[in-house]
Amino acid sequence: MRLFIALEVPDAWRAAATAQQQALAAMLSPETRRALRPVGADLMHLTLRFLGEVDEGGVDPLQAALDALPPFAITLSLDRAGTFGAAARTGVVWLGVAGEVRALRGLAGDIERAVRLIGVRGEDRPFTAHLTLARLGRHATVEDRISVAQAVQQLDAPPPAPFHTSELALVRSYLEGPAPRYEVLSHHP
Repeated sequence: MRLFIALEVPDAWRAAATAQQQALAAMLSPETRRALRPVGADLMHLTLRFLGEVDEGGVDPLQAALDALPPFAITLSLDRAGTFGAAARTGVVWLGVAGEVRALRGLAGDIERAVRLIGVRGEDRPFTAHLTLARLGRHATVEDRISVAQAVQQLDAPPPAPFHTSELALVRSYLEGPAPRYEVLSHHP
């Protein structure tokens, strides 16, 4: 089963993200808008660790490892939108995360160590806190990608919408069908 570990985000973040998606879409040509695949508000979350395919027998040890993590309490807020990498290669549009980001990175590090101890392959990329707004499809042209990256730079910052969290979610993703679907398997305080 395909799994990830995340923080569930509040409705205020979902509303702010939807407003950012709409503002971005209004700045783009119809052709470029067609290349953009916005993330549905009901699917928004802050991924701390993508695990990929995990055998069903690995779920119990994973849940036990998450239960063994030290308790945490973090206050986060939204920050400006951005993209990863060079404009011509833009593939993801995201909202930044501010607030207690150092503590969030520490939590992500704790999660990384915990999942490695139970045999999950290590993550090579450093953790970057973000809330995904949209992805560009494979058919997006270089011009589409550059247009999106330039438009993102012009977006106003969203309201910060601070929220306090102390709970992780282990989430299963289903990719069959026209859109992904997520199921929270467990919460870990």
